[in-house]
Amino acid sequence: MVDLLVVRAGELVTCRTAPGGAVGEALRRLEVITDGAVAIDRGRVVAVGSTRPLRRCFPARRVLDAAGRLVSPGLIDPHSHLVFAGSRHHEYETIITGRSEPGQRLEGGIHYTVRQTRRATAARLRAQALADLDLMLTHGTTMVEIKSGYGLDVPSELKLLRVIASLRHPIDVVATFMAAHVVPPEYAARRGAYVDLVVRLLPRARRYAEYCDMWCDTAAFTEAECLRIASAAVRLGYRLKVHADQVAPTGGAELAARLGATSADHLDYISARGIRAMAARRTVGVLLPGVTYHLAEMTPRVERRRLRPPAKPHWPLLVRRMIAAGMRLALAADYNPGTSPTPSMQTVMQLAARLYRLGYAEIWHMSTINAAYALDRGDDRGSLEPGKRADLVIWRVPEHGMVINRFGVNLVDTVIKDGRLVVEDGRRIHRPA
Repeated sequence: MVDLLVVRAGELVTCRTAPGGAVGEALRRLEVITDGAVAIDRGRVVAVGSTRPLRRCFPARRVLDAAGRLVSPGLIDPHSHLVFAGSRHHEYETIITGRSEPGQRLEGGIHYTVRQTRRATAARLRAQALADLDLMLTHGTTMVEIKSGYGLDVPSELKLLRVIASLRHPIDVVATFMAAHVVPPEYAARRGAYVDLVVRLLPRARRYAEYCDMWCDTAAFTEAECLRIASAAVRLGYRLKVHADQVAPTGGAELAARLGATSADHLDYISARGIRAMAARRTVGVLLPGVTYHLAEMTPRVERRRLRPPAKPHWPLLVRRMIAAGMRLALAADYNPGTSPTPSMQTVMQLAARLYRLGYAEIWHMSTINAAYALDRGDDRGSLEPGKRADLVIWRVPEHGMVINRFGVNLVDTVIKDGRLVVEDGRRIHRPA
């Protein structure tokens, strides 16, 4: 007898792979079971297979008929800046119309969000974060990483971390300390003093955060500054992440590999050496197509009434080089108010096909099992297989390719988290505390 049996899936996409996630050619091999079923007990997957044998072997307290619809693992978002205040819509038009350089506005925009976030109360930040988590959940996300980094001083960074720690929600939250986001204006002439502040804050932040992240780039911190922060963080038991090579080729990917970081994210200007280093150390490369799309980085921009070709590398070619080298790749929303204001991993999957020319199987692996490894959770979730957490999505379509082919609508019908229904008919189910 099991708690729940999900039956009659038109397709059951398991996303299970060899240990470590899908790399190379394995990215293109997606396990799909027609007329699929999942047996769940005590919040864990007991068995996956075809409906008839699972019905025979596992009598259930509750049977949920998927009625020919797609069933998949819950989506995992390994990179977000979800706790913030204010909107940056006012600056977006100047970026998109060519009245401002995206790289220049990036840092200035972050400082605007920092000012808004410092002024916001913890209660206001928490209420907005919970609303955004509800939106993520109804779009199929069952785990998300959330960074600090919009405080950039001691009281504000701790406020953000406490808010993250206070979030009670069906989505599993992983906290990351990222005071090394950019140098705040009050420290512009005293960079070393700000790095000192970040290092001094590490012990207090450790109470709330599992990871320490830092932005190694020309718009943020040097390799030497990041190395100092990372070394202190490792001594305190943090795992590492690196924002790497987003604005320029600064060796952030190589640094992440050398440090043994769990992931390096962005990677717009990753070098051939960085690709080899990350592949060798199995550091996950987290790609953020929401940024590419929102900043229109793949289309010409208007400059003095002329079109200027995109300055960014050719993304489809770059991604193919990463895959060919054996890098582990994941996708993330990078939800933030300035460069990727979407909380939907479903949207990110659709953008990955259109901007990076990734195939359906590659996108599903990068949004589930590989994303789980980008948070060191690949042994516990990210795929539907016995022993793992029962985090499932039932979609309003019968086949997995349809989720990526369609865009502009939410295709999630039902979300099951740890074996419990938390979204039904596209709506969050609220249970008494």
